[in-house]
Amino acid sequence: MTVKASSTYIYSVYESGRRYIVDLKNEIPCAHATAVLKSKHVKEFGDYCSEYYKPNTLVKTYEVPIVPMPDKKDWDVFSSVDEEEVLSPLYKRLPGRPKKGRKKKSSETLSSSTNRCGRCSHEGHNRRSYSFFPKEN
Repeated sequence: MTVKASSTYIYSVYESGRRYIVDLKNEIPCAHATAVLKSKHVKEFGDYCSEYYKPNTLVKTYEVPIVPMPDKKDWDVFSSVDEEEVLSPLYKRLPGRPKKGRKKKSSETLSSSTNRCGRCSHEGHNRRSYSFFPKEN
């Protein structure tokens, strides 16, 4: 890692082609902030680390026992919360890519079940079954 100072507290750390900005006033420990402090030959990181990240604070967090919730029958629920009704969603989103809803023009027919030929534009057959000489019955 290469460390370059931008100002008194702001540094740029270059690692594997990427640049990281480190603000030493931020008080969040990370590998790049540690690299900056090591480049300045700082032995004690405690001044640059917030109290929340120190081991003593972490131990104090779990010092108080966590009491489990009582049975659901013993809960004290406000009447306004108890009366509120939770409704299901209005629609279920289907998996996959959504279909494109194309709006048809008024000039388009509603149902067209007959084939139209690409050569002669007549209905009842397609380009593949087109015959220049019509079949005689």
